[in-house]
Amino acid sequence: MVLALGFTGGWISKIISDKVKTGGNISGPNPITDTDGDRLYASLDGPFLPRQEINAQDRASNAVLHGQAMEPKLLPDGTREFDLTASAFTWQLYNTARVTVWGYNHQVPGPLIRLKVGDRVLFVVKNELPQATTIHWHGLAVPNEEDGVPGITQKPIPPGGQFTYRFTVTTQMIGTHLYHTHFNESFQMDQGLHGILFVEPVKPPKHMNDVEAFYEMASFKVGGSDQENVFTLNGKAFPEADVLTVPLGARVLLHLVNASAEDEHVMHLHGYTFRIITLDGNPLDHPISANTVNLAPSQTADVEFTANNLGSWMFHCHILDHIINPGPQGEGDDTTPANMGGLMTYIHVVTKGDVKTGYLAAGELYSDPTCRP
Repeated sequence: MVLALGFTGGWISKIISDKVKTGGNISGPNPITDTDGDRLYASLDGPFLPRQEINAQDRASNAVLHGQAMEPKLLPDGTREFDLTASAFTWQLYNTARVTVWGYNHQVPGPLIRLKVGDRVLFVVKNELPQATTIHWHGLAVPNEEDGVPGITQKPIPPGGQFTYRFTVTTQMIGTHLYHTHFNESFQMDQGLHGILFVEPVKPPKHMNDVEAFYEMASFKVGGSDQENVFTLNGKAFPEADVLTVPLGARVLLHLVNASAEDEHVMHLHGYTFRIITLDGNPLDHPISANTVNLAPSQTADVEFTANNLGSWMFHCHILDHIINPGPQGEGDDTTPANMGGLMTYIHVVTKGDVKTGYLAAGELYSDPTCRP
């Protein structure tokens, strides 16, 4: 599938240049003709990215999917130090849709952070953005002065400034959580300032899963839209969202995080009934059997299933506006289909010898010539 988006030169090039300087998203003279930003005529061809940079972004997305966490510095007293730098840079959302984002450590979402109960941690946050920021540890009962609320628990971190958060990981913090900006957050979160934080107990659970994967759903406002209109899984929208390949018979655990500033997401898996086992990091006394799970902004859920059904199974948001990439045809009509995109990928269940964990764009399966006519 190739996205066809009208104008590519002239005023849009200047707009891109201006937005790079200011750290904003791409917009233009009346590129939007509908209220939610789906009908977009302007090109989203942002600043050029060399292939090696695009590949690095794909690897960063794949690392989050497969639970590859940021490596901290181990200080002499045993404290684990995580260094996070907030900055503006170009990110490819899908196809040639490149926009200026704000993220941590030059990736969106920020690096996956894994902690264990008892860890003493500090986070050194450097601000290279054009405005102030903070970090809030969503769902973690940290000491009040570490909570990241500007004007209440700390002064905002100014451009060029630095702040260090310190706390000890407690049992209350076990589970899947979100870390995110808490300054001008409606804007900054939709720019990309968020990431997944996962806290493990001291002892691993008795029943381990064969495959553990992380999905962060997020949103962006592109083309001048005042509503979220591009939706991503680990920073990539279909057709570039990463595929999760698992072996037949594997026990699979999915950690789901909604990092959208405004929209909820109803995630649905074809071909399976899964068990919702935790919400916001809290184990459910009675897990819920379902094939959809509703996630409000900043909510998390863990779901598990056994991959006993071969094939490529859609995993997507069932708010169908969230699986459309903006384009001239908007949400489609009786003659023209919409550009499929957004929160859509596949769980690819294969025989054990075919398992590959490298980055695989969902669009490659979508155009698979082996599909039945």
